[in-house]
Amino acid sequence: MKLNKRYRRGIRADLPFYVSASLLTMVTLLMFYLFYIAGTGIGQYGDEFFSRNKREDATFATYMEIPQEGAEALEEKYGVTLERERYAGVDEGDYKVRVFRPNEKIDLYEIHSGRDLRNDGEILISAGYADENGVSPGEKISVGGRKYTVVGTFLRPDYLYMIENLTDDYKNVTSFFLAYMTPREFKSRFGEGSIHYKVIYGEKTDQVAFRKEINRNYYMASYVAADNNMRITFVHEQADMFIMSSWFILTLFPLLTVLMICILLGRKIRAEQKLIGTLSAMGYSKAKLMRHYSLFAVIPGIVGGLLTSVAALVLAKPFGSLGLADYEPMTPAFTLPLWVVAAGLAVPTLIYFIAAMLRVRKLLKEDTVKLLAEQVGNDAKSRRIFTRSRRKVRFRFAVRQLVGNPGRSFVIFLGIFLGAAVVAFGFSFLDSVKAVGEQAHGEFGSFRYEYVLNTLEKGKPYAGEAMIMLPFEDAKARQFSLIGLDSDSTLWNLTTVDGEKADLASGFYISTLCEAIYDVHKGDQFTFRHIATLEKHTVTIDGVIKNGYQSYLISSRKSAADIAGLDSGSYNVILAERSLPLETDKISEIISDTTYENQMQNMINAMAGLIYAFIGIGMIICIASLYATVNNMLSECGHNISMLKVLGFEDRRIHSMILSSNHLLLHPGIILGIAFAYGGMAWYCAEFIEVERLIIPATLKPISILMTVVITVFCYFVSLVLLRRKVNKIDMIEALKDNRE
Repeated sequence: MKLNKRYRRGIRADLPFYVSASLLTMVTLLMFYLFYIAGTGIGQYGDEFFSRNKREDATFATYMEIPQEGAEALEEKYGVTLERERYAGVDEGDYKVRVFRPNEKIDLYEIHSGRDLRNDGEILISAGYADENGVSPGEKISVGGRKYTVVGTFLRPDYLYMIENLTDDYKNVTSFFLAYMTPREFKSRFGEGSIHYKVIYGEKTDQVAFRKEINRNYYMASYVAADNNMRITFVHEQADMFIMSSWFILTLFPLLTVLMICILLGRKIRAEQKLIGTLSAMGYSKAKLMRHYSLFAVIPGIVGGLLTSVAALVLAKPFGSLGLADYEPMTPAFTLPLWVVAAGLAVPTLIYFIAAMLRVRKLLKEDTVKLLAEQVGNDAKSRRIFTRSRRKVRFRFAVRQLVGNPGRSFVIFLGIFLGAAVVAFGFSFLDSVKAVGEQAHGEFGSFRYEYVLNTLEKGKPYAGEAMIMLPFEDAKARQFSLIGLDSDSTLWNLTTVDGEKADLASGFYISTLCEAIYDVHKGDQFTFRHIATLEKHTVTIDGVIKNGYQSYLISSRKSAADIAGLDSGSYNVILAERSLPLETDKISEIISDTTYENQMQNMINAMAGLIYAFIGIGMIICIASLYATVNNMLSECGHNISMLKVLGFEDRRIHSMILSSNHLLLHPGIILGIAFAYGGMAWYCAEFIEVERLIIPATLKPISILMTVVITVFCYFVSLVLLRRKVNKIDMIEALKDNRE
């Protein structure tokens, strides 16, 4: 007998298993591939784009303008590149425009579509707004009451993540965009405009000395390092998040899937123990038999790996584009490295090969007589369960199937668990993002509007409550806000996590977000420094105020002003319960009570495609894994099904007894899958606090739990329906082929 002749016959006989196992291998590996492709593509594009367009190392503003000769002296002394950037803010009612005069040395723009500026009546606008609102080159757009012809769209390195203000938590491309005019047109429309400075440090630049000299000579008003600028950092932070997620997915889902298939392979090999015993008795060596069955086992690894590589190459661009939802319209090259292709093909194949070899080796250690009698692994004890019970035959049969085949039961449970976990995680992500907007207002306070001014005022505003809010940083240059507020404030949330009201007159308090980022708690000392003078200050934290959306240290207005070196009556923020008719040129930013809710809804809209794709993958995993497992079960139960037909049982009753025997695993699989997904979402929220710069409350709403249950149950029954035909095809004569116990 030539063993090679069995390959085609064996594959044909077990084709449903090989198809489902290959599909399962493919889908779970594909999740890793796609997240890895998205992360590496975005990260590489960001590096190249930043380098090509001279990304800044910091942006700062001064109260006194730095003259040209002063800038040149600073460049020579500290080995830096320094450029004055001029811009103007325009409010057109339906949208806001931040107009720039083109830079020459730092943060250069790159044409995305159309062409560059040639004439004064032309304008360039940011690509994200143009795509979102359907603005094409050649159309007219109003800026400052004048119509300009849009000749092109652009990207720039410090606005790849288009947030209007650095305190925002999500991009705004629906009502905010950037624009470029010719230098002559800019000057005629806005004069000198507002000014801030861009700097690129040299390798040997003493940054501390540079900042101190700027403050000493020109009085630094603000300073934002590139590492603290979300418009810049979010590119790599999200890319790193995709890569980290890909490795998390790789260590969880593919390994669990591989484990599941290994168990199924082991059971299929055990089912052939009679043939293995026969071949062994005929003189076939142990090594040859191990190699023969291992070659069967590698089929899902090779086929699944090849299909995954092809699917990843086809889906790389569309899936990577889903990962670009948060950015301006970047154009990364999403490619699959050869080593990843090789690893995806080799690793599962090798594991299947080894698992099969070990299983055959274990069987060959058994007595040949036992193999020929198919007595290895048959647990006769399970047959005695409920022998004296009056429970229904269907129930007793189901329990015996589960208890007598723990490996098979575990694999079925694992399929249900994985499907429910992936689906529930997708819904939990959507619910958690929605919860940010729903909970943010209550944690901010009862004000409806927060007006951030671009000037320092004194005394009290004619309406609302005065507040001082200034940027400070810790030793790692991570920025937070120092807030000074009157003790009798009623609009700002001053309730601590202990349920008490913060006593600003005698202490310093931090937000829960600040506590999480800086790992500073009640009773600890917190050391920080002024962004301009770099003077260090140390305070004792008297409590923590519940606010997971703003990173701040808060005290009385007097205490904050003393630290900042300002008059005790100074303020630059007004909290109000209604809209105030303030002069627009004095307003730097307006935060309303619906700001976070709107931003989170925009995030959901942008990420919906990615999340629903994730849920779809979970459904495929659930169906494929259950199909493979139950198909294996039917092969093992062929004799019992045949006997039930001999005894006169109807097909419908046989379906009920055989296929429904795993219903008992449905409930624990779904419950534990949902619990695991919620725990995974809680881990994600805690792990990425500093990246997201907000505490996302891990949430899974009842309707999402219900949807997860419905989808998982649907997938479960779809797999059973697909297998009904196999039950019908089993012939009654199978029960008469031998006379087993």
